[in-house]
Amino acid sequence: MDRNKKYATTILLLVFSLACALPFTIQRTEDFIATAAEYTVQAYRTQTAPTATPVLPTATETPLPTATPWLTATSAPLPTATPRPCNRAAFISETVPDGTSYNSGQTFTKSWRLRNDGTCTWNPEYRLVFYSGDQMGASNSVKLNKYVKPGEQVDFLVDFKAPSKAGTYTSYWRLQADDGSRFAQVFTLIKVAAPFFAVTSIQISATPAAYSGICPVIVAVNAEITASTAGKVTYRWEVSDGVNTTTSELKSVNFDKQDTKSVQLDLDLDSDGSYQVRVYIAQPNNQWFGPRQIDIDCN
Repeated sequence: MDRNKKYATTILLLVFSLACALPFTIQRTEDFIATAAEYTVQAYRTQTAPTATPVLPTATETPLPTATPWLTATSAPLPTATPRPCNRAAFISETVPDGTSYNSGQTFTKSWRLRNDGTCTWNPEYRLVFYSGDQMGASNSVKLNKYVKPGEQVDFLVDFKAPSKAGTYTSYWRLQADDGSRFAQVFTLIKVAAPFFAVTSIQISATPAAYSGICPVIVAVNAEITASTAGKVTYRWEVSDGVNTTTSELKSVNFDKQDTKSVQLDLDLDSDGSYQVRVYIAQPNNQWFGPRQIDIDCN
């Protein structure tokens, strides 16, 4: 039931209630219906309907894209050519490759071939000078003793001696101009192997080596032992007369470097014959040296 019908029904009920309460008055049906209708219209007009407020979408203005101005082309400056210095050298080649091994005390000559890569001519006062590292017996400097124009090549030679101890050695050298200024750098790197310790030779002598006379006679036997480097040599003598052989007790001699040292054995010979004397090196060689023959003729 809609709202208008509700209002009409309410009014009718009110009218009937009044009719019952008031003195009865005859009213025409048409008038009653018209009056009820008028009341209904008035009640509807007095009803305040809620006002609908339309919600309109808020228009958001999107800013127009800002036009990006064209980039201004900037010309990069052309590189400026760096002038060549007065003194400059370029490495060409060398002898004695780096890492070459030498024995202790061995001599060698190293050479470097360089090109004058500057704008000044090298004169005879230019030189290659020792700069740092291991000098290895070389001189302090080597003079050029000639003119070398820009673009020309020249060899510098230096004489070296390998150090006595095993290891790796590096020698740095630089070119020096006539005004004392230095430029460029070269170097040599060598290895010195650990020396092999050994007895390299023994020379045996006897005094007298031949004897004729009254016996007994004392013969001094001497052995010159040469060792390759520092170390301890152990040895013993052996003497044979062709029938009997005798040996001495084991003895030793110390070397603090490559050297030659003498050891001696005194023989007391009381009978004639040919004697053979030799030396056994127990350490480091495990080797016999000799023999030396001694001839005795007893009267």
